[in-house]
Order: sequence, then C-alpha cells, then structure tokens
Amino acid sequence: MFLKKVAYFLFFLVILFAMGCEKMKSALNGTDTDSDPDGLISISRDDAPVDVPKVWGDVVILEPGVNDTDKWGNDAYELNSATIADDTLTISVSYSGGCKKHEFTLIANNAFMESDPVQLGVSIVHNANNDPCEAYPTEEYHFDLTPIKTMYQEAYQQEAGTIILRLKDAPNTDLVYEFTM
Repeated sequence: MFLKKVAYFLFFLVILFAMGCEKMKSALNGTDTDSDPDGLISISRDDAPVDVPKVWGDVVILEPGVNDTDKWGNDAYELNSATIADDTLTISVSYSGGCKKHEFTLIANNAFMESDPVQLGVSIVHNANNDPCEAYPTEEYHFDLTPIKTMYQEAYQQEAGTIILRLKDAPNTDLVYEFTM
C-alpha cells in the first residue's frame, strides 16, 4: 500500500513538472497567451537585450628591425571577416577555447609600401593564454587605427589620406582606410 502511494505521488510530481516545463517553454518562445488575454506580449526595460560592449584589441607598430611578433601571441584562429569604418578595424574571429580571456593584437609594420595609395602590412596575432577548453566561439574585436593614421600624417605631412591595409590571411583583399581632417 505504501509503495502504491509513493508511486502515485511520483506520478503526480512528474505530471506537474511536465506542465511547468511546457509553461516555461511557451513563455520563453513568446507563445504563452495565458498571462495576457489579448495575446499581446509586453516587454519592460529590464527585459530588453543588453548591449554587448565592444571588445578592443591592442594596436602595436613594430620598432625598426623587429620582426618577431610571437611575444604578443601565436595561437591559431580563423579570421572570418574584416571591415573598416571610420577609425576602427572590426574583425570577426573564431578560435578554440572558451575558459580564459583571449587577446588579439593588430601588429603593423613601421614603414609604408610606396604606391598610390600607400600600403601597410598588418597582421592579427592571437594569445589564447593557455586556454585548455575546446569550445569554438566566434567574436568581434575592434582596433583603433588612429596610431596608423598618426604614423601616416607624420610621414607624409598630410592630415587626410588613404592607406590600403594588407592584412595577412584576410578573407577580403583590400581593406581601405580613408581619413580626413
């Protein structure tokens, strides 16, 4: 008799749990109309998605005679896209990890390649900080290009200019960085 009561009680709990899960699923999918008889969904300021802050990487202009970039990282990553808007290079990268903070650095050569417009060799290096995890996140990183603009302005004594950034391993070949006063 005792086992029969326990079995009924457990059966009742399973039914309640299943109903609660279905209610939660409906609420998360926005199909729960029980809370609002008109079927309208309202959202408060607390429910609004939070803006994801931009993740900024460092920009390093190599010193003359320096070619070794390994001190900023040499871990593997996949460069998905690269774009320039205003004074910001934005890249989308995927990499293995997920347990530690990863760092991406934009490394720029210290001299322009003479052409019209001038070109500058740049690369992205990745420091995974010995992250042992195997997730494969995709993230956006942003780089402030004003140090490169300043280098151009000092070299050519012009406030406005155009630089073709030759980004190593870039999916699109021409990254045009144009700036005015």
